[in-house]
Amino acid sequence: MGAAISLFELGMSSRLQRQLWRGNQISDADPGVVSSGHRKLDRVLPGAGWMAGVLTELLVEDSGVGEMRLLARTLRELTTIKGRSAVFVAPPWKPFLTAFRAWGIETEKLFWVKAPDDQALWAAEQSLKQKGIGAVLIWLPKVRPEAVRRLQVAAQESQALAFLFRPIEAASQSSAAPLRMICRPVLPDDAQTMNRREWMQQVMLEIDIIKRRGPLLEKPLRLPLPLQMPALPEHVRRSRLGRPGKSGQKAREVNHVVDSGDIAAFIARSSQAAIDDDAGTELEFVWNAELVGPVDRR
Repeated sequence: MGAAISLFELGMSSRLQRQLWRGNQISDADPGVVSSGHRKLDRVLPGAGWMAGVLTELLVEDSGVGEMRLLARTLRELTTIKGRSAVFVAPPWKPFLTAFRAWGIETEKLFWVKAPDDQALWAAEQSLKQKGIGAVLIWLPKVRPEAVRRLQVAAQESQALAFLFRPIEAASQSSAAPLRMICRPVLPDDAQTMNRREWMQQVMLEIDIIKRRGPLLEKPLRLPLPLQMPALPEHVRRSRLGRPGKSGQKAREVNHVVDSGDIAAFIARSSQAAIDDDAGTELEFVWNAELVGPVDRR
């Protein structure tokens, strides 16, 4: 094939070149890319960051293992610097706004779409079509391959980042998503010798990229993603600081889509959920066809 001519020597437009990739290379940087905020991760991501027009699949064992801390810096850049909104479609738990504020994310730019299972796909597609959207985060635990293909088509036609959260068991299934990664929480090797506050600052997320445009990683990547005390539910902060709860009040169990109340329990495959007795300070976000703003239900 010595006479073959490289397509990249034919003077194609930059837009067309971005849609092509060679199997032995990682895609070049693209102006539509948003940094993950983690240099080690950016170096192994096609385009050197999260790419608009691409569906990214995050496979997790359970919600709250660090997947939101992984995206926090990107959401902060989108909502504060770029002034764009982020849409959460059918998250399994209630978004914990205190955590987003602690991460510097503009919560007025966050929208929560409470869609039933049979409407979540449609809501995600409509969200990707809206102007001013920087990222769409979608939870579809039982999505079929053809639905993933629909999401990838919608992402290709959008200027927003698109993240699909699925159970880790879906890793063995085929998927149209160009970027797929397994995310697992990992404690530091010497966690047993640390106090809780110390290992909370050294919690890591192990990322195994099982599909990307380019060669696969030789081994999983480990990113330090410290747990911030203000980002945890109120009862967890009190217990860490040794403060009692409100007198006469019983803590109510509430699951959050941000972080586990006890990340060690998640790592140990525990079913323990976060507890929060101060849910009255939360804002709930509702969806309509025109993408309205946040609604305070206090």
